Amino acid sequence: MVKVRLLQLGAFACVSALWAIVAAAGVVSPTALPGPRAVTVALGDLLAGGAFWQAVAETLRGAVVGLVAAIAVGIPVGLVTGMYEAAEESSRLLVEMLRSFPVIALLPVFLLVLGSTPGMKATVVFIACVFPVLLQAQYGARGVSQAVREMAHGYRIPRLLRMRRVVLPAAAPSIMTGLRLAATTSVLVSIGVEVLTTLPGIGHMIMESQQAGASARAYAYILTAGAIGYTITLLAQFAEHRLLRRRPPARAGEE
Repeated sequence: MVKVRLLQLGAFACVSALWAIVAAAGVVSPTALPGPRAVTVALGDLLAGGAFWQAVAETLRGAVVGLVAAIAVGIPVGLVTGMYEAAEESSRLLVEMLRSFPVIALLPVFLLVLGSTPGMKATVVFIACVFPVLLQAQYGARGVSQAVREMAHGYRIPRLLRMRRVVLPAAAPSIMTGLRLAATTSVLVSIGVEVLTTLPGIGHMIMESQQAGASARAYAYILTAGAIGYTITLLAQFAEHRLLRRRPPARAGEE
């Protein structure tokens, strides 16, 4: 494990050194690619200001609201369509069509209907996140063996109890995989919406910095977005390991 960490740190140091060399050599304009030192100084200045933390809070607020709504809808619908073949077959065409739309391409429609509001941002995040959660829950529910289904049916276990005690625990590893994917997606989509609209947040601050010619500050916000995404991934993996520590890991191909 230590060796892996050292290799990862070494790769990070190599990329940083290459970045510094390219910036110092003037291969790319300093406006387009400031050096690591300038970006670090800009990030330090941002961390000391309130506007930075307000932008982070706005981005996370939109991501969390949309993600929670996606979980509230995606898991129950996925479990039901995974348990009952008729429900899965009747909804398959609709789900496949809706998940095929690129969510950013629908942004003009949402702007027209909902306006440039936090609710619009949360709606876009919801649409981007609900299908990974739904499909992973559906996949997990379908994984309940026929023998277990017949046993539950034979003992006449009520449907809600069967869902809570049999299907949900069996589908938990697959659901956690969907939640991990959706959590990272929620932040990325939230920032993307802010870049394309006037809504406050990290994406808006990146565009504002770029238009003001403050490229180092723009890169500092971009690095912040990457750090948030990485932190969410680590937290999701930690939660997954804690919740499923007594269960076998998700099978390959579930992601």
